[in-house]
Amino acid sequence: MSSPSVLVFATGGTIGMRETDAGLAPDPDFPEILEAIVSRICAPLGIASRVNHLLPAIDSANADSETAPKIARAVRARVRTHRPRGVVITHGTDTLAYTASRLAFELGDLGVPVIVTGSQLPHGAAGTDAIDNLTLAIRAAVRAAPGAPVSIAFGGGLFPAVRATKHDSVSLSAFRAELPLGAGPSGIPAAANPDDAPHAPARVLSFRLVPAVTAADLRAAAGGSPDGLVLECYGSGNGPTARPGMLGALHELCATIPVVAITQCTSGGVDLARYAVGRELQAAGVIDGSDLTIEAATSKLGFLLDRGHTGGELRALMEANLVGELRSAS
Repeated sequence: MSSPSVLVFATGGTIGMRETDAGLAPDPDFPEILEAIVSRICAPLGIASRVNHLLPAIDSANADSETAPKIARAVRARVRTHRPRGVVITHGTDTLAYTASRLAFELGDLGVPVIVTGSQLPHGAAGTDAIDNLTLAIRAAVRAAPGAPVSIAFGGGLFPAVRATKHDSVSLSAFRAELPLGAGPSGIPAAANPDDAPHAPARVLSFRLVPAVTAADLRAAAGGSPDGLVLECYGSGNGPTARPGMLGALHELCATIPVVAITQCTSGGVDLARYAVGRELQAAGVIDGSDLTIEAATSKLGFLLDRGHTGGELRALMEANLVGELRSAS
């Protein structure tokens, strides 16, 4: 019987950089270095390994709406060919939580555990966290159940991708998850347009409410013609609906693109039926985002739009628990 194997798919980020006179920059020797690091981790575990790289590698600050779907397609192709026991994806930390959350939807039916990791310090830096994070990710990937949810391995912890966020720009424990996975996920729905020709990926933006916001600001948030908008509300889903023109602007937006409400709070969630102002948002057409994180909300909405879901079906799916990204309705 052959030994279990792990696929390590490197996409870029600090983990593959080195110090230069101009600051941190990609290390041209990293492909060979990563091969050696992965081999040293896997050998005592009796695990075979294969290392692939996304070309060109990306600085995660430059990630866009196509980045995560591109990674997902590449991983699916390699899993079909090599049939690994688990997959580890290395990624820059700036947008790691966004990519990992999108991959939780894209690869939710992969049948192979997927762990996303990276590092705060380059692989060759003194005190680097790269080796520890890679070791944790590889161990988790080959030991998790085949249907385990996509997770982030970082700073000694494992976090569900759809609940995680980067909360610290310096600490080696940069990620956390305030809430556990929602119980009883229904799974990834069939695509509404599986036979359609390829199209540009949906662009989903977010807009954070602050006391000075006006209706003109809200309209301006959609000035670049995004495909969806996540509205970061106060508390349990409140906003300045008494502000002149605000409700009218919301009605206009919701008639054009899906708008999803989430809370600015780190825990809890939205309940648009709780307050009168929340009900006004709901009446305008805003979708209740429950306790979705900003990363999960933008990722989920983009994923569903890319798969052709619209209208009432889109609303129902956004409010449903697909892969543990939100609390199930009681």
